[in-house]
Amino acid sequence: MPTPDDQNIFAHHVIVFTGKLASFSRKEAQELVQRHGGQAPPRVTKETTMLVMGEEGYLANIVKSNKLKRAEAINAGGGNIRIIPESEFLETAGLESKTTLEKKFYSLDRIQRVFPRLRPDLIKYFAHWGFFTPAVKTNAQQYYEFKDLLTFRQIDELIEQGLALRAVAQRLLQNRTPSAQVALEFEEFKPKGAVLALAPKPESKEPPRTAEEWYDLGYRNDGNPETYSQAIDAYENALAMNPHFVEAMINLANIYFHQRELPAAAQLLERALAEDGNNYLACYNLANIYDELGESEKALQFYQQALVIFPEYEPAVFNLAVIYRRQEEIEKAIASYERAVSLAADHADAWYDLGHMYKLDHEPDKAIEAFNTFLELNQGKDAAAQTNVEGEIEALGGTTVTRKPAPKKAP
Repeated sequence: MPTPDDQNIFAHHVIVFTGKLASFSRKEAQELVQRHGGQAPPRVTKETTMLVMGEEGYLANIVKSNKLKRAEAINAGGGNIRIIPESEFLETAGLESKTTLEKKFYSLDRIQRVFPRLRPDLIKYFAHWGFFTPAVKTNAQQYYEFKDLLTFRQIDELIEQGLALRAVAQRLLQNRTPSAQVALEFEEFKPKGAVLALAPKPESKEPPRTAEEWYDLGYRNDGNPETYSQAIDAYENALAMNPHFVEAMINLANIYFHQRELPAAAQLLERALAEDGNNYLACYNLANIYDELGESEKALQFYQQALVIFPEYEPAVFNLAVIYRRQEEIEKAIASYERAVSLAADHADAWYDLGHMYKLDHEPDKAIEAFNTFLELNQGKDAAAQTNVEGEIEALGGTTVTRKPAPKKAP
């Protein structure tokens, strides 16, 4: 099988990608083609030799993208564009496809279907201590080896028994030979100096809890507004015992955000960033708060900071585009919306806004293409938006995509 390191495997090819790719981002795929002799423009033309269909996103459904329709139209007129799935492109490049990876490894999605108690934050917590590491990470998925399934099962069983996170970690370590440093990390936390005035009430008969136990209790209660007060108490106690507990700060800030206590939420997130300057979620949430408060420049600063840490985080890219649109910075808005749809091809709102930005930038063909993509994604959903966008396309002199006929009613 060819390897992409020593061959110009895409020489004389003009390759276009459509839909969300499972294996890497759109930009990474285009750079791969360019590194190995090919061209990777954003749009299908008569010069295109290959159209690669991503295995994630809306192309997994029976909905044709505009690029696919354009390629089929060119082929019908005598063109010769190869239309291939992402897996075939990867095989050509000497890389492993999603299908191959799923045969060799276990995806995180599959693991979480088997062990639904393993929430994303718990995966992150136990991965931090080195109990498992993905064998392969792609744009859309993490893959683990069979040996890791045993660890996942142990964690799931111990959580089912009601053990706190620290106790689960300690139990796992008993089956290993930890280094002195690892053993030290799991010693009971002993607060030094002053802590927040959030100690449990003297009359409480509950046994002492670790910071992780309080965090776990807070997590179990922060999904329901009726139990927000219990969640707040639990997170505050976690912070009283461990003032550096970033995850507790972020989750507590989220509750305050939902309660519209925005200054309190912002203060917690700034504190979280002081502890962990590389936490993209703290940056993103803080940007959202400043946006709500009408402080657009601060919001821009923190969205940009989140993207320095995690360049592929599409929600931050989209929200950045929205601010640029409000500020009437059309070029920046277009660049950000284009980036957003390259990361999440099924984000209908991004296509809708992008169509309007192209219209303002006097690019009617691009606007029509963006609006038509919105129509494909919006079918059967927002009827008012559908009608509005059809009017926009007609005003631009374009033609709307063909809708599927409604099913006939049973007699």
